[in-house]
Amino acid sequence: MGNFRLCPPQPLEQYAAAVFRALGADQEVAAEVARHLVRSNLSGHDSHGVIRITQYADQIKSGEIRPAARPVILREAGATALIDAQRGFGHYSTVFALEWAMARAAESGVAAAAVRHSTHIGRLGEYTERAAAHGLIAIVTVGACGPGVGGMVLFGGRKKFLGANPWSIGIPTGGALPMMYDGSTSAVAEGKVRVARAKKVPLPSDCIVGPDLQPATDPEAFYAGGALAPLGGRVAGHKGSGLALASALLGSLGTIDDPDPTLIGASVRETSADPRGRAAGVFLAAVDPAFFGDAAHYRAMVEETLAAAKRVPAAEGVAEVLVPGEPEIRSREQRSRDGIPIPEATWQDLAGVAQRFGLEMPEAKIAQL
Repeated sequence: MGNFRLCPPQPLEQYAAAVFRALGADQEVAAEVARHLVRSNLSGHDSHGVIRITQYADQIKSGEIRPAARPVILREAGATALIDAQRGFGHYSTVFALEWAMARAAESGVAAAAVRHSTHIGRLGEYTERAAAHGLIAIVTVGACGPGVGGMVLFGGRKKFLGANPWSIGIPTGGALPMMYDGSTSAVAEGKVRVARAKKVPLPSDCIVGPDLQPATDPEAFYAGGALAPLGGRVAGHKGSGLALASALLGSLGTIDDPDPTLIGASVRETSADPRGRAAGVFLAAVDPAFFGDAAHYRAMVEETLAAAKRVPAAEGVAEVLVPGEPEIRSREQRSRDGIPIPEATWQDLAGVAQRFGLEMPEAKIAQL
């Protein structure tokens, strides 16, 4: 794998915030995006961490992201809202929508919001964890679909039609370990391919296909015209495809009366001027368990259930059973202590951004795996 850098999280977050301010975001937005990226790294999801900085810089340069934009509420009706991200940073607009839904859920038990004109929203688990920390259940999904859209083939098809279209569900407990599921509907997210490419390591089998639609493990095969494989692979890929379609169609609730339908959002570049057959957007919902009974009893039940899952005997070759959300907590503990590992190729990309804006890179130790 070669060299990589071990960087403490706080200086890395300060560097990222400085970059986003230099790119045109105000202090509040820059801080939120930087916090999100570094927390993704801390959680072990480097695919959604600072490796994305150069991508966002390129998207700002091309006009795909408007760094100074702020989300606005277009419509409120009871416990539902339509929010326009105005092509600003998706991390900030999604937090904006989530906080709106959390506040309304506290009043009515359930609240939902759809977001149009969003850009990449990062790691979905960040949002559901935030809701769970406030004692709320949350569901978040972002998706895009249509001819030429995304990086994933439709199950049984020969052309790209779907984004990775992840889903996340967070459920609170009485303790420090919520149930937090976060996963793409492709076998791996595109960001995982990006990280494997930076590390110069192969991918597991059945994650991507090459230009010939045959299974491949070399990350370069994806960037040479290949595609992501649906979750479930050649046997059960219809499940991943179905969830991906549902994600995009739920998100497109925010675009029913969109006066600018060519902006399909979800960080998907336009492939033609014709928007027909394409759908995209962000959808999220928050649920307050207190409206369904004793919230403390519910949280205790969830905690007991997770504890029971932890007691299940581990399969051969597995050290222990981990519940959804536990790997992220353990990664944060370890990386907060030891530093965040960043591949040398990614580090040099970040150094190039720093040089462009006259910023200093954070101090980091050179290490090797």
